Amino acid sequence: MFHAPDGVAYVRLQHAERFEVHPVRSGQFRAWLAKAFFDKTRGRRAPSSQTLQDALGVLEARALHDGEEHPVSVRLAESAGRLYVDLCDLERHVVEVSPDGWRVLDDPPVRFVRRRGMRALPYPARGGSINALRQFVNVRSEDDFRLLVGWLLQAARPRGPYAVLALVGGQGSAKSTTARVLRALLDPNEAPLRAAPREERDLAISAANAWAVCFDNVSRLPDWMSDAICRLATGGGFATRELYSDREETILNVQRPVLLNGIEEFVARGDLLDRTMLVYTPAIPDGARRSERTFWQEFEREA
Repeated sequence: MFHAPDGVAYVRLQHAERFEVHPVRSGQFRAWLAKAFFDKTRGRRAPSSQTLQDALGVLEARALHDGEEHPVSVRLAESAGRLYVDLCDLERHVVEVSPDGWRVLDDPPVRFVRRRGMRALPYPARGGSINALRQFVNVRSEDDFRLLVGWLLQAARPRGPYAVLALVGGQGSAKSTTARVLRALLDPNEAPLRAAPREERDLAISAANAWAVCFDNVSRLPDWMSDAICRLATGGGFATRELYSDREETILNVQRPVLLNGIEEFVARGDLLDRTMLVYTPAIPDGARRSERTFWQEFEREA
């Protein structure tokens, strides 16, 4: 058991040769604890809700007061000048990237937590080329393609600040598909593109539970959301009242790469525009279209 710098208690479990990290107060660890009790009593007893709650309270206190402090990361981390990418696969593989190259590890020196909805990145293969990406994104020019690659590279750094990428194009210009492709190469998720949130709290929670923040079909950005995306991309905390408390605050201090798409030029405020890379997706001729199934099958082969 250990705790993160933000005061959240965690447990690191070992299954065979793999390690898993869960918040002590998470549903995953609560279920593991109940199963452990059930197995320990040879299937004769199940713990009551109050028993589980009492045990979790003691374990949380031990993690906070007796456990060591370790940073906890989502998808990407950095340690001793090396970058680490959690593939989020069943085998718990992590890719270590150094100035000398990359390799796949089973027991990295950093601690990753996996949030609900995160999906696996492809297992890496040597000898690929970024040029394979060209056939899966719709951009006007070579310069725009380089902007997309540049955004991907800076979004693959564990620390910001980050540029915001805004894809702007008419109906049927594959702006949503291009956004899904970029997200799939960076931070696959069960819901890769989402509707824009209605309040700042929802934006902060969404950012804390994934690496990339992607919103689809944005028609306009309210002033509060434009300011919040600026803080999310270049740094700034979000604070909200803790549930069942009058005085305590929950503080989410996250930096994340942001990807937006929409039909009109929805980025209007100067502070966000200064942080945004605008890429326009041109109309696609009918004869150049591919079926959805064929497109994603080809993408999976290349990814």
